[in-house]
Amino acid sequence: MDMQHYLNNDQLEWNADIENTLNRFPILLRFNEWIKGTNYHYQPGLEIHITQEGEGTLVVGRQVLLQSPRSVVVFRATVPHQMISKSSYKRAVICINFAEAEHDVLPSLHRLIDFGWVPEHSCLTFSLTPKQFQEMEVMCKGLRQELSAREIGWERMALAYVLQVTAFLQRSTAIVENVGNAGNQITPPMKGRKNDLVQLCSDYVCNNLAEELTLKTVAKKFAVSEEHLTRSFTKEMNISFYQYVLLQRVAAGKRLLKETSDVSITEIAFIIGFPSSSHFSRHFRALTEETPTAYRQRLLETQSNG
Repeated sequence: MDMQHYLNNDQLEWNADIENTLNRFPILLRFNEWIKGTNYHYQPGLEIHITQEGEGTLVVGRQVLLQSPRSVVVFRATVPHQMISKSSYKRAVICINFAEAEHDVLPSLHRLIDFGWVPEHSCLTFSLTPKQFQEMEVMCKGLRQELSAREIGWERMALAYVLQVTAFLQRSTAIVENVGNAGNQITPPMKGRKNDLVQLCSDYVCNNLAEELTLKTVAKKFAVSEEHLTRSFTKEMNISFYQYVLLQRVAAGKRLLKETSDVSITEIAFIIGFPSSSHFSRHFRALTEETPTAYRQRLLETQSNG
């Protein structure tokens, strides 16, 4: 999978397997799982995504997040998401869902798990220190043991581990806000990492598509040379900075074409930073092999036939 695959993937899938598993018991763990990316999907509840080995790019809603060992992302799993990786990587994923109904197998203690600290349409990212990563691994191994062995009281023990994990991460959000304090703490997102610049720039691009996003302008904003910025992007994202900006603008255009049938293609072009509808159409077709008009028409026909 690569970023081009992400752009051309229109098939948003509801993950029925995870839904069915969570209906049987509201906690799911996949640990030490080697995979090469995922489909574009969503599911009920909350997801905690931990990268153990390897690297990739996690797309959560409109956010593009570089992932490497000890990266943790927490988000509401109803937000569409996809992991993109050039090669296999190892991860741990905890899925939790107490929202649908009371579970007879669990005590009312599950109400102690508060997800109010997790954004509705975004996500929280962390870069764990080696010590914190080891602590997380221990908690995940304990949870895996309870879910697999299912000895007497396993449901309560599984709940206890999830309470521990969520409290650990929730507490870390307060720690990150006070980074200046000494002590054992979780590193702020991407702090001091080789992809720090790329993450900051990619976030800026995604949040400012209507602005001027030339290599010169963005390099100046982040006080780096144009050569360094484009070299960093090519190394980390496998595409140039210019290609990344086009990719995000066209991806945003696809979302608007799908979600706003009453907005003209010219208006969409201006909203996402293209100087004209012809520029938008040319780049859209180059990346998706169809024009914005044809894409919108295909969506309308699919909806009519559905």
